Amino acid sequence: MIGAPRAGVVLQPGEGEILQLGSSRPTIKVSAATGSLRLGVIASVLPPGGGFIYPHWHEDFEEAFYVLDGQIDYLIGTTWVTAGPGSTIFIPATVIHAFRNTSGQGARHLAIGAPAEVADLVRDLGTVSPAQFEAVHERHRSHFARESPHFPYPA
Repeated sequence: MIGAPRAGVVLQPGEGEILQLGSSRPTIKVSAATGSLRLGVIASVLPPGGGFIYPHWHEDFEEAFYVLDGQIDYLIGTTWVTAGPGSTIFIPATVIHAFRNTSGQGARHLAIGAPAEVADLVRDLGTVSPAQFEAVHERHRSHFARESPHFPYPA
C-alpha cells in the first residue's frame, strides 16, 4: 500500500520464494510480497543447460544480471556474450535478451528488475509448461522475439 508504513526485510541464505523453472531454480528475494514498490530481485541457480533460452523483450521492465558463480552466456540483441563472476549485464526495456549456462559447470546469478512486477512474471513462468511461456510473457507486457536468429524453435 502506498503511504502505509513499511519495514525492511532480511532474507537469510536459502530463504525466499523458491521456484522450479525447467532445470533452473530461481528464488524470489524481493518483490511486492516483501513490500517492494519498484524493485524485484531473483537469485537463480543455473545447472549446465539451465537458463531462459527464449529470446524475449519487455515493454517496460529493465533488468540487470550480476554473475555470482560460474560462466553464463547472455544474449543482448543479436550477440551472445559470456560473463563470469563479478560481471554485470544491463538490459534496458525493449532490448531482446536471453541467458543460458553452456559451461558444463553450475552457475548462479542475481536478476534485478524494475518495476517489482518482474518477479510476478518469473513466478508465473514457474507454474506453467514451456508451451505456455509465451502466453505468460504476453500477460506481463513482454514478448517472445520469434524474429531473432537465436530463437530456439520455429513458430
